[in-house]
Amino acid sequence: MASPLIIEASTTDASPSAPSVPTKATALTPPTGWTNDPDSMDLDYYWQGRNGDLKATLAEWHNLPDAQPLITRLPDPSDAIFLFQSGGKYYIWNGIEGVVCSIDETTSLEEIYMTIGELGQGKLGVLLMTRLWQSKTWKD
Repeated sequence: MASPLIIEASTTDASPSAPSVPTKATALTPPTGWTNDPDSMDLDYYWQGRNGDLKATLAEWHNLPDAQPLITRLPDPSDAIFLFQSGGKYYIWNGIEGVVCSIDETTSLEEIYMTIGELGQGKLGVLLMTRLWQSKTWKD
């Protein structure tokens, strides 16, 4: 029997290299201040090359293979934050600070959405998270 955290087929472009939002994420209503709309998430920019390849970076630098974007905070010029999944766990990527954090206290996407929704306007303050340090460093 499949784990409830396993994500099924994508609801967006079926080409293997195209970034996509998993079906489970699109089936849930995102918390206020967040979106799961692929166009609003600007997946091509962050996850497929125009600003680097975030999926490859997360795999190489943080040992997080198969990262899948779930939701992003609604556009703010000083902000680039994604909730994503990798290996059955949930993470936050803060693109401005270049930080990846694992979400430690919740077990389901529904719980995470509810916690974020209770805070309002895309805040993350009460989620228990652990910062992941890079497994790779820049070479001179």
